Amino acid sequence: MSSSDIHFPAGLMDHAGHHFPWDLVILFVLAVALGVRLYRVLGRRVGMQGVRQERPGAGRFGPGAKNGAAPDASRPSAPPPLPGKASGGQGDANGALNAAAAPEVDYEIPAPATRVGTVLGEIASVFPGFSPSGFLKDAEDTFRQVVPAFAVGDRAVLDKLLTPVSMESFSAAIDTREQAGETQRSDLRGVESLSILDAMLVLAEDGARTGRIEVKIVSRQVNILTDRAGEPVVGTEAVTEFHDLWLFERVVGQSDARWRLAASRPA
Repeated sequence: MSSSDIHFPAGLMDHAGHHFPWDLVILFVLAVALGVRLYRVLGRRVGMQGVRQERPGAGRFGPGAKNGAAPDASRPSAPPPLPGKASGGQGDANGALNAAAAPEVDYEIPAPATRVGTVLGEIASVFPGFSPSGFLKDAEDTFRQVVPAFAVGDRAVLDKLLTPVSMESFSAAIDTREQAGETQRSDLRGVESLSILDAMLVLAEDGARTGRIEVKIVSRQVNILTDRAGEPVVGTEAVTEFHDLWLFERVVGQSDARWRLAASRPA
């Protein structure tokens, strides 16, 4: 059959040829496709742009989670090369302003009848004053401090918020980017939600009990790394959504009442 054998209604052909804006439809479809593509590339990243660590030991909380032994956390996981330090005081001022103006953060807490909820109840029995909502508020505060502190290489602040093993990994990452002469801009624009995903009480070799709580944190950040010449290396000026898993630890009986960051990795 040739093209001359195919006949369409004359009214339809006239309407399509002279009235229907096919060119605008095609441009609209292309614009939507481009917008979706840009969002996938620029609009969402997983993991804090700084340090990626595996949780202590193997498995969800290490090999000793089930038999009561603590995972071997004597060797810190080596973080990959990540963005360098941010611009100094302005980042801190912006962080404080954003924190003050931030909308209410969504806290997700497992129900008491769930496995994780039951463990949280056990944690409350060994840590006086513990509550899941209070813990998440402290975790949010820690997140808001760690992100800018790591960006500017403020080891004094990090040392107050991290476990010794985690501090060693963060410090090594800071050294790496400083030696490379890289500069990082990290603006925390907002924290969307914090969700408790898992919890555990483990027994260390010295007999000390350690509480561990894993939290998923969703945030919005502007995070960009530049080289010595000021050229972008990693990141974007666009506000980007980050998904992180942070593991917090606290040792029973210690005077330090803070839950410290023990490990971080992309969600």
